Amino acid sequence: MKKVAILTITNSGMNFGNRLQNYALQEAIRKSGAEVKTIRSAKSLKNSLALSKGRRLVKAVVKHSKRRSIYHEFENTYIDYDNKIRFENVNESEFADRYDAFVAGSDQVWNPNFHFNSDFEFASFAPEEKRFSYAASVGVSDITDEQRPAFVKNLKGMQKISVREADSVGLVERLIGVKPMLHIDPTMLLDAEEYCRMEKKPDYDMPERYLFMYYLGNISDEYKAKVRQIADSKGLKIIKFTETPGEPFYNIGPQHFLYLIHHADYICTDSFHGCVFSILFGKKFAIFTRQDADVPMNSRIETLVGTFDLNERLVGNLEGDYFKEIDYDAVYSVLGEKRKEAYTYLKSICD
Repeated sequence: MKKVAILTITNSGMNFGNRLQNYALQEAIRKSGAEVKTIRSAKSLKNSLALSKGRRLVKAVVKHSKRRSIYHEFENTYIDYDNKIRFENVNESEFADRYDAFVAGSDQVWNPNFHFNSDFEFASFAPEEKRFSYAASVGVSDITDEQRPAFVKNLKGMQKISVREADSVGLVERLIGVKPMLHIDPTMLLDAEEYCRMEKKPDYDMPERYLFMYYLGNISDEYKAKVRQIADSKGLKIIKFTETPGEPFYNIGPQHFLYLIHHADYICTDSFHGCVFSILFGKKFAIFTRQDADVPMNSRIETLVGTFDLNERLVGNLEGDYFKEIDYDAVYSVLGEKRKEAYTYLKSICD
């Protein structure tokens, strides 16, 4: 049985979609017949040691102590990590002989503007025949002239390339003359029933019927008013999650996020994975454009809704039929085909 390692973003903070895509890719590789671990990344050993004990204590124990402990509970339960931690430019080569294949993905693991991404996420430390990706996201539609040489070198060193967005297909093809495969996000490789077994009700007072407002970016007054209008029209209470400490429902983890999506009557979101899990749980939902200019969202969400013919869920001018029935039979028919393509690809790595 082959041993496969996942290379993904593990050091960017607490993000529901990030941890759930890691889990889903792990399980999909396991179903494809391989042993699998995720390699955790940390800052360079030098920088890590340079952080004062006091600063680390404040960061870990005070700032997000409850939420961080909830994330650790999730990771300890569901993510199989390698027992070694990778430190940038220190011990990366130690992993080369420990695995038969390295799979980079998903999430924005190849975004050149993320300071925590590097050559490591292209498995540059390993022989080329061991380097693969699954639904890797570049996160941008183009790269700078300064970024280009390293990016091209890393892409050319990959044995097989799979990406998540249509923009990434075009970018890779322009850079190295090879058209990569386009695959669905790993979270979509598992059935809703598998996520139901993981979900956990948040430790908060919960209304019986609610609209789940899940935003990672800024929320304009126009969007707030539209969400309130949608909720009021159906007699729904609003449960809001934003990345703001101190807000109600801030101290939740991926397991609670799954519960809130699954049991919601409606979802309003600017999050890619908010959309994904709305689809997986067969929910009515509206997608609002993320307000942060420095976090491009268009390509990944446009690819997602285009794949499943759900473009009407995109809120542009704040007008539209927000309660139009979604033909989930058609959606799941397409999803079934996309899953077959994905598992065929993953099995080619694991065999």
